[in-house]
Amino acid sequence: MKNKKYLLAFTIVMGMMLSFITGCKKDEEPAPLKLVSAATNLGVNLYVSTMPTDIPVDASVVLTFDKEINAATATAYTTSLKANEINMIGEILVVGATVTLKTLSGLDMGTTYTVSITPALEATDGAPATATEFAFKTFGKATVAPPQSDKQLSYFPFSGNMKDATGIHSPLNEDIRNLSFSKDRFGFDGSAGYFNGSTTLVELPNADQYMANRSMTVSVWIKADASKDGQFVFGLAAWKGFQCEISNDWSTIKMVTQFAESGGISDSEDISFAGTGLTKDNGGWQGCTFNKQMAPGSVGTVYLKNKWVQMVYTYDANKQLNTMYLNGEQVVQNSFALWPTTDLKHTISGVRFAGNLTGGGNKLALGFIQGSKNRIITDSWADPDDTFSNHFKGLMDDLRFFKVALTQAEITTLYNAEKPLN
Repeated sequence: MKNKKYLLAFTIVMGMMLSFITGCKKDEEPAPLKLVSAATNLGVNLYVSTMPTDIPVDASVVLTFDKEINAATATAYTTSLKANEINMIGEILVVGATVTLKTLSGLDMGTTYTVSITPALEATDGAPATATEFAFKTFGKATVAPPQSDKQLSYFPFSGNMKDATGIHSPLNEDIRNLSFSKDRFGFDGSAGYFNGSTTLVELPNADQYMANRSMTVSVWIKADASKDGQFVFGLAAWKGFQCEISNDWSTIKMVTQFAESGGISDSEDISFAGTGLTKDNGGWQGCTFNKQMAPGSVGTVYLKNKWVQMVYTYDANKQLNTMYLNGEQVVQNSFALWPTTDLKHTISGVRFAGNLTGGGNKLALGFIQGSKNRIITDSWADPDDTFSNHFKGLMDDLRFFKVALTQAEITTLYNAEKPLN
């Protein structure tokens, strides 16, 4: 009986000790790390039951937890920001209990992003994060991947800023003058650049690189304001590089380009569309292989005045073809192969920049014929500081540069992907 009493007491004591030890272990385990809130850097709540939309493309994601974060565990794998299953994380910043997620070049328009947090993210006390996932969508129409995207040198979507989305030609802040942002052709606010027709100027650096290859393509959407006659849409050292302009009477849209000729020299040549229908075969210019025929003087009314139009210009060095497209349709084409063999234009081998390479002379001016620094054309009419000159007035959007000549089929594909819905 005595032994049984001792055994019972021992069992009770051991049970109490085991319970105490177990209780201590439970108390020592830190509570899981939990997400308290998620918002943009401007305070828009992202962690809600209904997926938020119209999030600005320059936003970053700020995650706030209930404990301080072990920064070493905050990686692109533990806190991901994905679009189309691709992790877009460019930078992760940890400060105390907050984690800020950024992409390398901003968010894309009209795109759904998913933020995922895994238990591999830990607090400073070692507690793993509770697995969490939520999504949001940016404002605007989704960015289009163009044909031959690997040959695209620059893309400017004008989505509230002048960042080069695919290249290295983003302008400095001081090279963006009086540019504002307005509704684009889809009706999204702040998604197209507005040029006021007198003082707006955007200068893209090192634009001579757009002519570093023999062939090239420029694609841009514009909506020219009909209240101003005669407009320079853009220009790189005027005709010493390339320029686009609309005539005073709205009858013609023209591209002028500098070309390399034999003997190490170069010269400019233009391609103009006025809808005359005249080609080498019916009394037109000897080098014109195609020219769409329209009613006299109707180019401005049909394509340009207060209307969104996609203008694409290409030069195919292998074929010596100079071509302009409006709204995905070829409207005029010239061939240097058709020039007389005694003429230097017959020897053109590709595009060439012949402007000033130093002092900013190689900046592409959006809204004028040339940039403001080290101008190669010194006449007063070519001075962007002259507010009475032919500055562009209207809207500009989705400007692209390629180092190859896109084909007719590729340009039609791009137009169909970028055109307004109505």
